Amino acid sequence: METSSVNQHDVFIHFSLEEFRYSFASHLSAAFSRSSISVFVAEDTSGAAVTPNTDFQLPDATQSAIEGTKFIVVVFSKNDAFSPLFLETLVKFLERRKDGLVVVIPVFYADVTLSMIERKMESFGEAFPDHLVGRWRNGLIEAANLRGHKSSDQRNDSELVDEIVADVREKMYPTGKIGFYSRFLGIENLLRKQSHDIYRLGVWGTPGVGKTTIAQTAFNLMSQDFETHCFIEDFHIKFQEKGLYKLKEEHFIEKLRKKTVLIVLDDVRNPMDVESFLGGYDCFGLASLIIITSRDKQVLYQCQVEGLYEVTSLNKKEGLQLFNQFAFPEKEPSDSNLVEVSKMVVEYANGNRAALCSYGRELKGMTKPEEMEVEFQRIKRHPPQEIMNVFKSSYDTLTDHERNIFLDIACFFKDEQLDYILRILEGCGFFPHVGVDRLVDRSLLMISENKKVKMHNLIQDVGRKIAKTECSHIARMWEPSSIKSLLEDSEPKETEFIEGIFLDTTNINVVVNPNAFENMYNLRLLKIYSSSSEPSQELYLPKGLESLPYELKLLHWEYYPLQSLPQDFDPSHLVEINMPYSQLQYLWTGTKSLAKLKIINLSHSRQLIEVDELSKACSLQEIVLKGCTIMERTPRIDNLKNLKLLDLSCCMRIKRAEVIEMIKVPELEGGLRETESESMVFTT
Repeated sequence: METSSVNQHDVFIHFSLEEFRYSFASHLSAAFSRSSISVFVAEDTSGAAVTPNTDFQLPDATQSAIEGTKFIVVVFSKNDAFSPLFLETLVKFLERRKDGLVVVIPVFYADVTLSMIERKMESFGEAFPDHLVGRWRNGLIEAANLRGHKSSDQRNDSELVDEIVADVREKMYPTGKIGFYSRFLGIENLLRKQSHDIYRLGVWGTPGVGKTTIAQTAFNLMSQDFETHCFIEDFHIKFQEKGLYKLKEEHFIEKLRKKTVLIVLDDVRNPMDVESFLGGYDCFGLASLIIITSRDKQVLYQCQVEGLYEVTSLNKKEGLQLFNQFAFPEKEPSDSNLVEVSKMVVEYANGNRAALCSYGRELKGMTKPEEMEVEFQRIKRHPPQEIMNVFKSSYDTLTDHERNIFLDIACFFKDEQLDYILRILEGCGFFPHVGVDRLVDRSLLMISENKKVKMHNLIQDVGRKIAKTECSHIARMWEPSSIKSLLEDSEPKETEFIEGIFLDTTNINVVVNPNAFENMYNLRLLKIYSSSSEPSQELYLPKGLESLPYELKLLHWEYYPLQSLPQDFDPSHLVEINMPYSQLQYLWTGTKSLAKLKIINLSHSRQLIEVDELSKACSLQEIVLKGCTIMERTPRIDNLKNLKLLDLSCCMRIKRAEVIEMIKVPELEGGLRETESESMVFTT
């Protein structure tokens, strides 16, 4: 392995296991070198012969390296067999640390602990003088107690290496921007692909995550490498306020032609503005770099970026550090309860820089944990204006359909399965297959690996605030106390504007007025459920229910207490009926139009007698009647060509042979199959 001169170098990589030289230490050394950080790796970690009762002398090369090093990265592992050379080298570095000449950074590899390290020293007691053993043991304990890095915190060695390199760079060249270097490394990796041509780099991420911070700090570090440079923060706003020609004049764009330039355009929203401002992308000198930041991925693609870097949120350690800078500028809290509340705030902010700074300022000066927690709960309900402004600008660019999708997810569907959301919102006519993708591109939504729709806590807060205050009327309701009042009121007002009600009945009692839904002409979504694993809902309909809205697309009502739905209810717009554990005996009398219905779940409805009404539900994909113990016959499915699931498990009175015979009709032949022998669950 090549090393720098033993006289002057930045980092000394110190380890006791020789195999580390060609694995972890090798990767770490290479990463430092890529970041222009010089590295020294000791030629021998096994140690030389040592005579008992004498002092141990370091090799000249190692001693010289110690005197010329600014940082030492000490790697501890479970299988360490500490040599005298390793221990004496570590102690020498710790002596220099006391004089402020070196920074010691421990790395705990493969779940090693302090107690493991101490036990390794026990065998040295017999072979070496007490004063040496005591000195080495104290050195090990001192180093192991320093703030460092744990491989157990990382998913792989590559992430651990990046974290260590970022830590050293931040200490070498402090920017004051927490977590900058670990993210700048990603930008550097993309820039290494740059040839001598002009390179366009896109920087993308959630509002408030730190795109401007990363771009500005990178600009400060890299600008000296170019003939000239230009940074325009809030490019979209400045372009709109000043106009094309004045903005070009202010930044001397015409004079930059043919020069090797670094140009950063921050917060771009219209790709045409960029092309007009620059006069094209190919009129600058070779090896020029154009960095464009945007919260809209499609804008970056339309700007023809050749590399795209997504700015990641701060991790928990970085987030707590940033929050403490603002909330506790004098000294970090020592009160364990205050620390726990701080961690709760950081967890909620989920690594968003703008939120951590804002929350820190709002909670500054609070020394009582209970006071701080109460104030934070208030902030969550009423986000500070600066947080509203960060996210509201993204909302304002959405189309009407995209806004409806965004607000429905913020109010009702966060963390739900993507297919479920698409199915319901498609029934609402919002074109969600396109709309959800656009919200993802604009950093307002995320789709997890298991296809759940995720939304940042802050974005949900802003979405719900918009739903409450900026819509012309109350259209979406999710707060139990407000819904309780509405359903119990004998003469509720302005109910015609309500589009969605999601009522969590846990720990509340609601006596529903039989005419509660009578004037809710625009109600699309109705969900009554309990979030408790042991349902404690108490929702009463002592006088029955006179009507349900015609526009309903989702009817989700757990533990529905009546024997049927209102007789005059028109279900022709329903996409999903989800009524498990109900008291239903039947849905309604006669056959009604169910052309749009795709899912019906009446599982564990132990009073259910029959559901013959489904014969015309030609779009039906799933029928779940599990645990309907007294139902004697399954609905006719002969014409249900789209059926993918029929669950009749635990339906004691239904004869399996009759079901098997029924699914053999030509329309279903080769489609439905029983999942296991006599399971009574049939899928495609």
